Amino acid sequence: MTREFLSARTIAPTLGIGMALVLVSAAFGHSSSMSSTPAAGAVLSTSPETLRVPFDGPMRIITTTLTNRAGDSFDVQAQAGRDASDTLVVMPPALPGGDYTLEWRGVSADGHTMTDSLSFRVDTD
Repeated sequence: MTREFLSARTIAPTLGIGMALVLVSAAFGHSSSMSSTPAAGAVLSTSPETLRVPFDGPMRIITTTLTNRAGDSFDVQAQAGRDASDTLVVMPPALPGGDYTLEWRGVSADGHTMTDSLSFRVDTD
């Protein structure tokens, strides 16, 4: 091998390409939520039959909690269980009027944890 093989002219482009690949994989590795049904902050005239949060990549949901403003919890579970899914789907019980927050925690395909929430209001009056 010649010394040119280990020269800065060869190493610098290789390092640049390697760093670009790391940044691209980091940017695309984390799943994130883009929208929800109902939309965040929505005021609903009836209790929702389902709550949906789509992701831009598969997410394995670990926990879901649905609480009202008073801190009362309502039993909800992800329809996919702990299997990875592109959409968190929860079927809440009939909810009386009030403010609610669905909180969830999941693990994306690259192993990073993500926690987020969705707040909405049921206004039956």
